[in-house]
Amino acid sequence: MKKIFALLLALSLVLCTAACGADKGGEELTSDVITVADNTAEESTEAPAESTEAAESTAVDESTTVEESTEETTEEETTEAAKKPETKEEIVEYFNTAVNGVKTNAKSATRNYSKISLAGSTTLPSALSGILRLLGGADKFLGDQLSKNSKGSETFTGSQIKNVYPVENESYASKLTAADVQTATCTEADGKYTITITTVPDGKSANIQHGQGHAPKAFNVVLPGVVNDNIPGVAASMVGTATMNYPSSKAVIVVDKETGNVLTANYDLYWTINFDKAGAILPFLTSDSWTIKY
Repeated sequence: MKKIFALLLALSLVLCTAACGADKGGEELTSDVITVADNTAEESTEAPAESTEAAESTAVDESTTVEESTEETTEEETTEAAKKPETKEEIVEYFNTAVNGVKTNAKSATRNYSKISLAGSTTLPSALSGILRLLGGADKFLGDQLSKNSKGSETFTGSQIKNVYPVENESYASKLTAADVQTATCTEADGKYTITITTVPDGKSANIQHGQGHAPKAFNVVLPGVVNDNIPGVAASMVGTATMNYPSSKAVIVVDKETGNVLTANYDLYWTINFDKAGAILPFLTSDSWTIKY
């Protein structure tokens, strides 16, 4: 019975601590502004009248040509800037640019909520399942533990945005490539783009880090190292090393078409803790909702 309760303690500790990571200090991202000064040269006005008229005529023609050329270029640039991303590659590239801009340009990022819940049936050792039945069943017990880790509205500014907005404690918010993405769509309405990205599933790993695999490139994933670091030594000898896998996860962002700024972002991260030695599989879903201000 002591071993069974130790396993129960280990699983409870994992649930209570896996979603919590230590914030890493970081420097704020800054951008340099370069100002270019115009130089003006004076020209002599002592030319003959006829020559002056010809020069003025030529200048008018050239000015008109330059003006027309500028208008055409501006029109082309506007058209290019307003072009809606269509292919998977274009959508992923646009998504990366938009969400990375949150960390460099946003004045504030409000996490409206962060909810953790079970994402399917759990697999537990029969002895542990028997104990949890006394507490109302495994799903109820685990659900109660998870609800304690769910968070309400909180606003972040400055370097705090870098520390909490996906990917947490990194200078980037996405390093996704088309190969990391299962599906990518972009719809347009009312001057806004709604981009939906789903990632390719990640297999089990005991040491995956941010920026690796698929979901860890764009989500605040629960890393296996965090889980294992929070399991007491005695319990770890019984449950073994935890591995993590991340089923296909989804991010939906709404972007202002004119500025390219992300207005809202919703992340649904699916993650599973596996204790192969103990025969335990625990699937979870973390849903984060963000509102961004500039």
